[in-house]
Amino acid sequence: MSKKVLVISSSPRIGGNSDTMCDEFVKGALDAENEVFKYNLEEISFSSCKACYKCKTPEMKCFQEDGLGEVLDKMMEADVIVYATPIYYFSMCGTLKMFFDRCYPIFNHLENKNYYIITSAGSSNGNALTGIRDFISFSKNPTEKAVFSVFGDVKKQSDLLKEVYEAGFNC
Repeated sequence: MSKKVLVISSSPRIGGNSDTMCDEFVKGALDAENEVFKYNLEEISFSSCKACYKCKTPEMKCFQEDGLGEVLDKMMEADVIVYATPIYYFSMCGTLKMFFDRCYPIFNHLENKNYYIITSAGSSNGNALTGIRDFISFSKNPTEKAVFSVFGDVKKQSDLLKEVYEAGFNC
């Protein structure tokens, strides 16, 4: 049965380590004939959450009309969600955190999703996984399927890329 797969890359470097792993996941998911959407947050112009609570209406829509509305809609529809981030100062990058803040209209309406986490770092994930897992835990019945972390150049780590591809294929 075909699944709806959503990949959210927060890398500022298209083709960088975490984004490359996203692409491998996407290839695997497409080869398995899933419906796949990938968004790179750096290519979407959006602002931070204003904490105005206007999104807490039955429509669950933010008053800010920017590129995130489509992404949030895809999150609600997805069976599988992948979050990818480079690690900055032992945490997720600011772009992903700002995105999570903007998920306020829907975060506790996400239900029965399978999650994958992709990180890339120089030496350690630090506390990044805690923040990402905290966000995921707000959804109902989440399942963390796998975490993929690269240290160094992922293009030189074919075994890891194969693992990520296979996770996409079998998601």
